[in-house]
Amino acid sequence: MSAGGEGEAVASAGAGGGPSPRGGAVGAGAGGGSSPRGAARLGERRAYAYGVTAAFLLLMLAPLFRRPPVDSFPLSTYPMFSWGRHDARTAVERAVGVDSRGGRRPIPPRLVGSEEVLQAKATLAQSIRQGARAARALCRGIAARVAQEDRYADVVAVEIRTDTFDAVAFFEGQEAPIDAKLHATCKVGAR
Repeated sequence: MSAGGEGEAVASAGAGGGPSPRGGAVGAGAGGGSSPRGAARLGERRAYAYGVTAAFLLLMLAPLFRRPPVDSFPLSTYPMFSWGRHDARTAVERAVGVDSRGGRRPIPPRLVGSEEVLQAKATLAQSIRQGARAARALCRGIAARVAQEDRYADVVAVEIRTDTFDAVAFFEGQEAPIDAKLHATCKVGAR
């Protein structure tokens, strides 16, 4: 037999499950799950994964069992919804259009100066904080924009005000404010 043939015979004997230097067949039970040792490793891995999962679940649920309850990561008890309120009053800064009969309706945020509701609210709140002059200037700007809108042709004046509502009563249909503070009023165009 030639030298090349001998190497091939050794290689095929090792690859086909022949004798190995350790005394066992090559490929039999080498990291697979078919041997008892492989099955034990797989069981250990599963036990570890279950243990880690259980530990994370316990950590996540731990805030539920603290006394007094703690609102914390990773589980929130949402105290803003679960804790009682003394009352449901809320104050809202807003621009209101007044028609010739004295009826009032809210001016949309885009006419206040922004498409975004919270930005329009912040603009109103800032002008009120800065005083009567700033509130009147904002009122005149809103009135100029209202004058250009056909949908608001019946609006003759604009008011910047802080209205206080009972939120629960509001959503039950009682939409009239329980308190109102007028900061500025101005006429709309030549109406």
